[in-house]
Amino acid sequence: MSKKIFKLIGIAMMLMALPAFFLFASTEEAGKKGLPVVGISTGSSGTSWRNIMIDALMQVGKEYKAAGKIADYKLVNNVTNGDATEQANILRDFISQGVDIIMVNPNSPDALNGVIKEAQEEGILVVSYDATVTAPNVLNVTLDHYAWMKKNVEFIASTLKKGNAIQIYGLEGHPANNDRIKATYDVLKNYPDIKLVADTTGYWDQTKAKEVTTQIIGGGQRIDAAIGQDGMSYGILSAFLDANKLPKVMFGDPGTAFFKEWKKLRDKKADFKACAQPNPPGIGGTAFRMALQLYNGKKFKSGILKNGMTYYYKVGMFITDDNFDEGWALLKDKPDDYLLSEIMPEADVTKLFQ
Repeated sequence: MSKKIFKLIGIAMMLMALPAFFLFASTEEAGKKGLPVVGISTGSSGTSWRNIMIDALMQVGKEYKAAGKIADYKLVNNVTNGDATEQANILRDFISQGVDIIMVNPNSPDALNGVIKEAQEEGILVVSYDATVTAPNVLNVTLDHYAWMKKNVEFIASTLKKGNAIQIYGLEGHPANNDRIKATYDVLKNYPDIKLVADTTGYWDQTKAKEVTTQIIGGGQRIDAAIGQDGMSYGILSAFLDANKLPKVMFGDPGTAFFKEWKKLRDKKADFKACAQPNPPGIGGTAFRMALQLYNGKKFKSGILKNGMTYYYKVGMFITDDNFDEGWALLKDKPDDYLLSEIMPEADVTKLFQ
């Protein structure tokens, strides 16, 4: 018998004598997931809010890649803002590229359900951020957009009580916008003396919101209140100022440009009131943190998620004339296109999981 055979027999006998956990250690390692590749669909881009959101996603992506927590991330914007069919094709591209996590800011609550199912069948984790989808087994990370808008409109309506109002809303069909419009209508049911004389989209864009508001003002009707959404209110107010008019009350952007004009009006003691409530663009970065926790096998603690698999991000700040100085202190040294935002710290996200 050769020395080689004797050596092999000796090795075999040594392996038989080893404890079982040594023999299975390599198998256990093989079962662990590798570093994920993350595909991110933003749905639209080009506005201040969206640009800050994209920056937040990239900030967390770079942080995780540098720390060796992800292999890579790919961020793709729609060419046609708000188009769900184009977004579905972007998600299919992610599937064909073999990503491990898909994060999507959905342009529709249900039009993406088919492609989401395709992704899940390939073992891809899907997380929706900023707005919700109706597809099962998807974590939705969002504000409660209905409650957020209801608070704004309740302030406007209770301040005005009687008069004409206009509403400039966001992207048609977007689930967050749908919830906000419903909130407006529900609040105004309780204020029969407030008439909604115009109700149209401003596309979540300052320039377009100013254009449509200018057209409405040009119609000649008296306008006492302007119900808008974040990312448009500076444009809405600019249209009034250009026409040498002013609503008595409106929703304002939680951003520098709007606050500068608001301060000028306050200093003049104008007959003007406003409220502002942040809708943090950093919600995408927060969702990114939660997605990685789920990918790594963590589970949310009991009671954290609502309505199935939805995490509602809580906004603590609501600014009116009463606490204007609080908001102004955060914005006065920022560039005009700056909006109040935040990303939930990693430590705070970790506390949400078991």
